[in-house]
Amino acid sequence: MQFEQIAGLTAAACWASGSFIYSRLDAPAAALNLGKNAIAGVLLLVSVPFFGIGLDVWMDAPWGDYLWLILSGLVGILIGDSAYFRSIQILGPRKALVLTTLTPPISALLGWFWLAESLETVHLLAMGVTLAGISMVIRDRNLASDRSGHHQGTLRDGILLGIFAASCQSLGIALSKKVMMSSFPALEVSAIRIGVAVVGGLLVAVVSGALPGWKKKLLQRGVPGRIFVASVVGTYIGIWLSHISAEYYSLAIATTQMSTTPIFMVLLVGIFLRKKISATAFLGMVLAIVGVAILMQPTGWIF
Repeated sequence: MQFEQIAGLTAAACWASGSFIYSRLDAPAAALNLGKNAIAGVLLLVSVPFFGIGLDVWMDAPWGDYLWLILSGLVGILIGDSAYFRSIQILGPRKALVLTTLTPPISALLGWFWLAESLETVHLLAMGVTLAGISMVIRDRNLASDRSGHHQGTLRDGILLGIFAASCQSLGIALSKKVMMSSFPALEVSAIRIGVAVVGGLLVAVVSGALPGWKKKLLQRGVPGRIFVASVVGTYIGIWLSHISAEYYSLAIATTQMSTTPIFMVLLVGIFLRKKISATAFLGMVLAIVGVAILMQPTGWIF
């Protein structure tokens, strides 16, 4: 297994750990998103001088690439992650994470139409298998049992938010991929995207007057430490590794690796919450995993 493959799978494990922590916190989704982006943004900016490739790339990059990354940060992280956090608050982390397996087929289509990445019949079949598995899981009402209970919402809203989040995240990573093909590498892309999301989140909080309330929620006893851990593991390390994977592989393959997050989440929920998964939901999870596994096969792979 090459390092890039390990990076994608490790990113999935990081996101599962972070999502599990975020789902247990009593704070608005947008506030959690701003908090984790601020922490991860500082860490990424500190990392750039040590692990980046120097100032030349910043000076030589065309303004168009900066604009793509700004749009990527706003759509994929500011909007997409806020919708995702709200989805895990309503549905619980396991069901919400299963919806994120929509990201590979969406990314595959974006890569095919926009970045000229190949997409064969076997890939389309894999998308169908993945979607079939997802439909089985989201019909299992027992999966709501891992919700924290802090923020209620309808099943329909949670599912729609999860699908919307997957679409935003797919577009965000596609925009990032376009830039990584021409100028910025993974670390710099991660830092710019997160930085844009921090600025955008602060503007939303100030204009809406929500900043004092968000601050109060994020500074509750026990919350800052857990947000810090989740931000370091799930955002700082996770987003960096995800961009490393996307830099070297097609969008379909990279996001497929990252969509293995539900596997790690099932383990976390089973260990820490002692929850059992129904046979139907388990079968759906297996089917979704089989689908993304097929999607990862090399071009021209035949059954």
